[in-house]
Amino acid sequence: MIALFERILLRCLEIICLALLVTLTTAVVYSATMRYFGASPSWYDEIASVLLAWLTYFGATYAVFLRQHMGFGGIVAALPRIPAVVLALVSELLVIGFFVVVAWYGYAVLAVAKWDSLLSLRWMTLDIVQSVIPITAVLMIIGTLLTMPRVLRNAASGVDQEHAEIEQAIADAERDAALMQRGDGTK
Repeated sequence: MIALFERILLRCLEIICLALLVTLTTAVVYSATMRYFGASPSWYDEIASVLLAWLTYFGATYAVFLRQHMGFGGIVAALPRIPAVVLALVSELLVIGFFVVVAWYGYAVLAVAKWDSLLSLRWMTLDIVQSVIPITAVLMIIGTLLTMPRVLRNAASGVDQEHAEIEQAIADAERDAALMQRGDGTK
């Protein structure tokens, strides 16, 4: 059930990131085309900035679910089992604590931002623009909680996920090279 929930959230994040990327690309191409014809839209700069910020936040959230942010897995893997699990747990709790603070203050900013709007699009208030901060902070908390059991299991088994993936890729490449050599008739 939890794995299904994680897959659904991951798929939603993929769709959001893809929609933001396509919208940003369309806005940039449209603006560049219109600028070439001498009729540059006034809203382009603000909308492109907002879309890029939203894409960045949702992309970072997607990376949390895939555990692709920078880490020090080698340090955890080098430690004995109990200290490795403790270090992994403490680091996960620190990440969650950080995003709780970001979500809390990101939400507090919305109350102030609702009184201001974008310059070129008056109907878009800044609380809409800034809502990405608490939304993605909560999603990052959820992503960290959903992936924490895997991190703790890896710490308990002494597996550095990044190194394990690299070793698997090397083994796959060596296997493919051997298959190609056999297919050519060479040894």
